[in-house]
Amino acid sequence: MQETKSPNVATDRPMRQSVFERTRYAPSLPQEEFIVPLLRREIESCIERYATPARGAAKAIDIGCGGQPFRTLLEQVGYTYCGVDVNPGGGPPVDVVCAADEPLPGELLRRGPFDFLLCTEVVEHMADWHGGFANFAMLLAPGGRALITAPYFYQLHEEPYDFWRPTLHAIDYYARRAGLQTLYRQPAGDGWDVLGTLLATCKFVPTSTRFGDRVLAKTIRVASRWMFRAILRGKLQPRVRAEAPLYLSNVVVLEKSQCG
Repeated sequence: MQETKSPNVATDRPMRQSVFERTRYAPSLPQEEFIVPLLRREIESCIERYATPARGAAKAIDIGCGGQPFRTLLEQVGYTYCGVDVNPGGGPPVDVVCAADEPLPGELLRRGPFDFLLCTEVVEHMADWHGGFANFAMLLAPGGRALITAPYFYQLHEEPYDFWRPTLHAIDYYARRAGLQTLYRQPAGDGWDVLGTLLATCKFVPTSTRFGDRVLAKTIRVASRWMFRAILRGKLQPRVRAEAPLYLSNVVVLEKSQCG
C-alpha cells in the first residue's frame, strides 16, 4: 500500500505520515500484544477513578484522539466529547485539527475549558514539551484533570515525528512547570512485557550464507518464537520474576489547581 502524507501547518517541519487509527483499543501487531492491553486496563481504570464529572455539562477533550476508542466510555461517564488530532484522516471525523504542541486555534479555545483531558501515546510525538504541557494547562478548567500516557520502551513509529521516550520524572517536571500536580503515576509493564515486546520486534538473520550461521539464526528464531508465545500466555511469569529497571509505558494523572 502506498504511503500518503497529510498536510502540515508549520512549513519548517517535515510532512506527517498517515497512520492507522484504531477505533478499538486492541493489538494489531505482535509488538503491541503487551503494551496495548496494559494501557487499555490502566486508561479504563484511571477514567473510572479520576474522571467522574463533579458537575453537570462536563466536557472532555481527547488530544490525539485517532479512531476515538475511548469516546464511548467518556460519554458514558457523563462528558461531552471533543476529539482533536493532527492527522484527521483514516478514522471518525474530529472536531478540531491541530497539533498538541503548536499554538491552539481559536475554535478549540472557544470549546473549552475542559474538565477532563485524555492524551494517550501522543506526547512522544511532541517536539515542544514546554508548549504542549502549557497547552494542556490552558485547556483545562480549574480542578480539571488530565490522563497522559507515553511509551518508555517501544520501537520507533510515526517517523520522523517520534522524539522522546520519557520517564515518569520527565512528565512530572514538565507538568509542574505548567502548573499541574501529579495525582497518580504508574510505570506500566515489567521485564517480561519488555522482553516480549523486544522479541516481537527483532528479526534474527544470519550474517553470512555459511551453514553454521544459517542454523544458528534459525535456532534463535525458533527459540524466540517459543519464548514470545510463552510470555504472552503467561506461562513463565508465575514461576520466574524478570527483574529489570525497565517498563513499557508511563501512565500519569494530573490536576490543575482550583485557583486556575
